[in-house]
Amino acid sequence: MIIFLIKFVNWMLYLGVMMSGLYEKPLTIKEAVNAIQTNDFLLPAIQRKFVWTSNQICQLFDSILRGYPINSFMMWEITDEDIKKNYKFYEFLTRYCQRFNEENPHIEINASSKNFKAIIDGQQRLTSLYIGLCSTYAYKQPRVWWPTAYDETILPSRKLYLDLSQPLDNEESMMYYNFKFLTDVQFKQLDQAHIKKWLCLHDVLNMPNVDLADAILKVVFPELARRNLSTNSFASETLLKLYMAIHKEQLIHYFNEKSQEVDHVLDVFIRTNSGGTKLAFSDLLMSIAVANWNGDFRKEIENLTNWIYQSQDLGFYIERDWILKTALMLIDEDVRFKVKNFTAERVQEIQTQWDNIKDCIKETFKLVRKFGVNSQSLTSKNAVIPICYYLYHKHDQNGNPLYLTINDLSKQTEQREKISQWFYMVLLKGIFGGQADSIISSMRKVIKSNMSEPLFPLSQIIKAYEATNKDLRFDDVYIENILNIQYGEARCRTVLHLLFPELKATENFHIDHLHPKANFTKKNIGNLINHTDEQRKFYLNPNHWNSISNLHLLNDSLNLSKSDQSLDVWINNNTCGFTSRDLLIDDSVSLSFTCFEDFYNARRKVLKQRFKERVFVLEDQSGLSSVILSEDELDDLEVEDSSMV
Repeated sequence: MIIFLIKFVNWMLYLGVMMSGLYEKPLTIKEAVNAIQTNDFLLPAIQRKFVWTSNQICQLFDSILRGYPINSFMMWEITDEDIKKNYKFYEFLTRYCQRFNEENPHIEINASSKNFKAIIDGQQRLTSLYIGLCSTYAYKQPRVWWPTAYDETILPSRKLYLDLSQPLDNEESMMYYNFKFLTDVQFKQLDQAHIKKWLCLHDVLNMPNVDLADAILKVVFPELARRNLSTNSFASETLLKLYMAIHKEQLIHYFNEKSQEVDHVLDVFIRTNSGGTKLAFSDLLMSIAVANWNGDFRKEIENLTNWIYQSQDLGFYIERDWILKTALMLIDEDVRFKVKNFTAERVQEIQTQWDNIKDCIKETFKLVRKFGVNSQSLTSKNAVIPICYYLYHKHDQNGNPLYLTINDLSKQTEQREKISQWFYMVLLKGIFGGQADSIISSMRKVIKSNMSEPLFPLSQIIKAYEATNKDLRFDDVYIENILNIQYGEARCRTVLHLLFPELKATENFHIDHLHPKANFTKKNIGNLINHTDEQRKFYLNPNHWNSISNLHLLNDSLNLSKSDQSLDVWINNNTCGFTSRDLLIDDSVSLSFTCFEDFYNARRKVLKQRFKERVFVLEDQSGLSSVILSEDELDDLEVEDSSMV
């Protein structure tokens, strides 16, 4: 009996720990918005950034008006002084702007700050309610390029509106009510003089808070009369529903977690966020980094990613998880996104080296751009990480890290040649697609083991991955397919730079058709005399006129001088000194359009030979220091049958 009582007491104590929170009295949406505005609701660092689209916000408000449940929320009531002092919290995002204002602002909290609730589950919905009712959402206008700096003409602010006149007549949208985010210009275009059917939801939030009995007489009727919608029954019903949903109905049901044990709350957070938009490990790693960083780590990463994106002639859009993975790589730690791999000590080590890490990252992307690779042709950002590692740990003859001088064109020419060759090869082979962590880690092992070599260890890397699914060698079939790559494909520029490494890294190159694209029309080809039907089909095939053999990289002056001139006319008359030799073909090959088939075959043959010289591994590997990958590493790389190579 005594043993039973002891077990019973222990069980009750256990329940007391587990039941550290309970459901509180629900709130109205208006009360929740007020709590956000007064910073009674904040976000813990473990929350990811706001990711909902404008369409998801519209669907949320549609669900509210249709009486659908919007699920419960979970709050963490912060009362402990140490938590307030040692952990970072953020305000809700206001005035969202795609790419340029996606980060929540940090708020200074100290031990004496007032108690508040941190949102464990429901950030996306609460932010959406806040944006819809009193803020704005900016996203890029269609069919325009992304700007490198915020431009309101390309990313105009939009407010959420509701069409009061009629339901949405679109079955595919799965919505009944017509919610839209409109710019001020769009609203003025849609708003009619006699019927003002578009209601801004900001106006609903600011409507007077009256008793239920007075809502129709004092709110709904006057508003509809002002809009000339008094006789519209849909409008009166919809506006009343919307007013009640915002001001009166207690729709925000939430569980209030009162435990001040951070590990317990983190476990709750992970379990709670296992559904919906998947919680990435990078979000948790970011939260740990933020909590252990002396300063604002979010801002540091935001500044770095903005620099890479907005700097002149770069334009690479890098996510923060890429920065985190690269930082782990450079300090020689496990790059996998696991909490145990991102301890406070490692965060402090990253912070100690942060200035050097971010400088190395910047110089690496400058180098990538010098290789002729831009944001469109960079098909794998993970391929940049091993270059970062090499430049960070390799030292020049003066004992300085290589990243400090790699972009000095008067120095390190051979290094740039080897690195660029490796880079083009891995991009063309898609080496970093799938099992990215495994290939990054194993690549680091090979590079690190050959750091004493004078140049980037290209041959040693090739040797290490022979007969695996990451084999960097190219067979004949693969090369033939590479030469068939079409103008406009992401890999096209990479192939041309690999084939023509002698082109100056400081110049801006355009991909141009040698025999002009405009010549390859049915009408023009039909006028060719002394050509058989089979020959005409050859001309019409884009695998011939639109592929690598008929493409070249021309700098600004060459591109301008060529324009749409016939190849033979341009070669014979250009004043830039560009000759058929620059195309790698013999003078005996005619450049006339009527001899295009001969030109194509001759150039494809010489390009194929040059490709082999640039990518194939030498037969004799005896002089190389071989790195043996472990069985686990080989398993990760999925060793292939040698006949496939």
